[in-house]
Amino acid sequence: MATTIFRAGMRYAAAALTLGAVLLTTGCSYDNPAETAKITPATNGINTVVGSIKLADMLILSHAADQPGRIIGTVFNASSKDATVTISGASGAPVSIPVKANGHTSLAQPPAMTLDPSGGAPGSMVTVRVSEDATGTSADVQLPVLNATLPEYESYMPAAPASGTPSPTQSGSTASAGTAGPSPSPTTTSPTTASPSPSPTP
Repeated sequence: MATTIFRAGMRYAAAALTLGAVLLTTGCSYDNPAETAKITPATNGINTVVGSIKLADMLILSHAADQPGRIIGTVFNASSKDATVTISGASGAPVSIPVKANGHTSLAQPPAMTLDPSGGAPGSMVTVRVSEDATGTSADVQLPVLNATLPEYESYMPAAPASGTPSPTQSGSTASAGTAGPSPSPTTTSPTTASPSPSPTP
């Protein structure tokens, strides 16, 4: 009887040790959500804050550094008054983006906000100056430059550059070499009607 009780006690002790090991290995994640449950949306642009303005998923779409670049992303205004966000490249005219108070502006909607030139080849980073007039804050921000390699951006790309250079128009005659131009009309001389000779005086 004593032997039976001893063996049962050993089994209970082994089960308790096994349960404790399981709790130790799972205790770290028991109260925490699994990493697979944390879904982070994939973005290609940058997210940053300038004054009362938040820039979300901002990037530039362009074919080349010397070609126009369309700015894509969303601009949020956290202030209680309307704001204008100005983005300036290294050269070319800046773009101005109006944003309502406590609102946002999606740059995927027309009109297109374009820097000309973009200032960077696809795959590079371009430094732009972002200014907002709600609080008078400005900052330099680096935006990635992408092209239509990702199909979701294809419909937002600026027009592709022309594939060929048109031939210069020659000044002067448009007649091809070796082709005679129209001959001038011959001058037509009207026949002269002779006046009748005066009758001899009798």
